[in-house]
Amino acid sequence: MLISGAQLSKGVERNQSFYFMSFASAIGFLGTALVVKALIFLGSNLDSYRFFEDLPDSAFKKTFFIGYFLFGFAMLCQPLYFRALRKRVSKRFVFASLVCLFLFFLIFFLVGKNGSYLDRSFSVYFFILCLLGWTLVEASISNKELPTIWFNLISSTILVAIGIFAIWMVIIFVANYQGYLFGFTRTDISLFDTSSRVLRGTLFLFIQLLILMHWMENFSYNAVKVKIRDEQIQGLLHEKDVLIENLSNSSTLIESGALSAGLAHELNQFLGRIALNRDEISQLINQSDVKPENLKLPLDNILKANQSAANLIVSLKKLFNSGAEDSSLCSVDGLVKEVVSLYVGRIQKSNIEIVLDLHVNRQQFIWESLFRQAIVNLLSNAIEALDTTSKSNKLIQIQSSIDQSGNYLLKFIDNGPGINAVQEKKIFNLFATSKSGGTGIGLWLSRYIVERHKGSLTYENLPDKGGVIFIISIPRGVRGNWG
Repeated sequence: MLISGAQLSKGVERNQSFYFMSFASAIGFLGTALVVKALIFLGSNLDSYRFFEDLPDSAFKKTFFIGYFLFGFAMLCQPLYFRALRKRVSKRFVFASLVCLFLFFLIFFLVGKNGSYLDRSFSVYFFILCLLGWTLVEASISNKELPTIWFNLISSTILVAIGIFAIWMVIIFVANYQGYLFGFTRTDISLFDTSSRVLRGTLFLFIQLLILMHWMENFSYNAVKVKIRDEQIQGLLHEKDVLIENLSNSSTLIESGALSAGLAHELNQFLGRIALNRDEISQLINQSDVKPENLKLPLDNILKANQSAANLIVSLKKLFNSGAEDSSLCSVDGLVKEVVSLYVGRIQKSNIEIVLDLHVNRQQFIWESLFRQAIVNLLSNAIEALDTTSKSNKLIQIQSSIDQSGNYLLKFIDNGPGINAVQEKKIFNLFATSKSGGTGIGLWLSRYIVERHKGSLTYENLPDKGGVIFIISIPRGVRGNWG
């Protein structure tokens, strides 16, 4: 088990179950080595002694006892291993298990000094019975959560072992109480017990082999999971590098010309207001009877226009900023109306009718500038989809509602061509686009933003090629930091 564990440990995530079995293998190997050493190098002149209690104090007896103590310690780690497969084992629980182990060996030591072979055998079998029973319970519970064939083999073999040890405990108890059993004296039963140890030992080793096979399967499975996870991480890192490279090598931070036109229109409005109010101030200054309070209104208008332009620029900078930004209460319906106002000229140019069916007065905790980008992308996609059709009744509907679970729903419906079958499977993939001049960032980024709000972005093709509907769903109580 120690050699197998050393091989299995390569590239495996180190968790509690790994450490319990590794420790059990190392301690079990050390205990076995001490017992073998005692038998080979210190076990001469033992033929005259029939039982362990008859042996005089010697290096053999001490080494033998320490070896069995370490082996018992190793057995204790096996139920802890099965427990650690499904939940973390607390330090207090491990400490309590060690205390029970030391108490047993203290009792065993006292029984070994003052009792007979059968007394000592009874205490050993009781210890083994408790450990096997605990292992059976932990394995059975773990099998319900992580079913595998090895659990069934381990459980059935342990049940057989428990039955054999229980029968022997009854025989020893009756023989000690009566002094004989079925005509056999305690000495006869003791000799028979020592002779049958090979059978019980073989069964015990078979249990250890089954546990080893489960350990190998479990950690091989974990190694595969670690490899898959590493490959996924590498794929995500590569995807991030591709995204950064594409954003760095192109001037497409803004998804479409429609959005660019809208932003330019809004900035021009701010600049126009500033210019008009500046002219008004110039005219007032040239008047002889001008009063300071007459300048207050145009100056306030300049300040408001300047602040609005600054806010727009800050929102644009935040668009691809993953730093910390607190969410705040915001009317999503109001945000939709603001975005639509940027596209009025573009929508009229394409002969599209837009219908706003917004009836949710409730405010949501959202990252406003980022959520605005999701709305911009979905509206822009709907406009560009309708530009590809020759319909005379082009229509975009934007609806808001609250579902039965209290989630805010925002729907973008257009009667364009819909999503074709080729694009359906990869519509939300990064850089996947059906437009000749598209970047493939819009829908991917929109879904990313919505999911960071603990929500979802889905779509459905309407029947009879009647268009498509994109649905944003976000829960009510989302707030925190972005990133």
